[in-house]
Amino acid sequence: MSGTFPFDDEAWDEERWEAFLRDHDKRVDHYMEVIFRFMRKHPMPDPEDEAAFATWRASLRAWMRDKGWRCDDLILPFFWFAEEHLEEDLDDVFPFGGATSFIDPEDENLDALQHLPVYQGACDLSVEVLDWAYALSGDDKDSRLVHFCAHVAQIPAHVARGYGIGHERDTLGGNIACVKRGLSDANAALDLLARMKPALYMDPATYRRLYEQAYEVRNALALYLQDLRDRFDLGVD
Repeated sequence: MSGTFPFDDEAWDEERWEAFLRDHDKRVDHYMEVIFRFMRKHPMPDPEDEAAFATWRASLRAWMRDKGWRCDDLILPFFWFAEEHLEEDLDDVFPFGGATSFIDPEDENLDALQHLPVYQGACDLSVEVLDWAYALSGDDKDSRLVHFCAHVAQIPAHVARGYGIGHERDTLGGNIACVKRGLSDANAALDLLARMKPALYMDPATYRRLYEQAYEVRNALALYLQDLRDRFDLGVD
């Protein structure tokens, strides 16, 4: 699949969006590793030293090109913004303004995201879980707890990413694909939580509180996902 923005003459369904997002994630991982290797050899200079920073940035862009990155790839457009002749093209390639998040930070509709019940519930669960986990002794923490926290923290991020992709007919499939990821993380978190029940750091009251809250979030995600699918099937924006 190409790195350009994915729309053609027909609206993508969730399966095509899932394939695009998997490809996108792989390329993000690859290019982050490419950048990491570059920065190990060439640490970023002080940005206030404009000459040194410009030289470093040009070297990084050349390194990225050498590793196969194209300016129309939906990955890390930051490194190309200094090239004025590409700015107009980037406006077309990145209509959301943020290639890796698909969210325009100036979109006034994003304010509504903060009041979306499923997003609020996911954020509340994330705060509850992370506050509880941070308070535990480092000696008590195990891999189950770490993975549980990671899954929980991803849920609101997936909902937000999907919301940023949009609710129009040609973007709704991407929204659905992201919410499916959130639902998958919620199910994984519930499974891990059940496995954590016998742990010494898990008292009965905490387990019951976290399980009930995570279960509610999982159910809310499932209902939200079904609503988005219904809207896609009906062609409703």
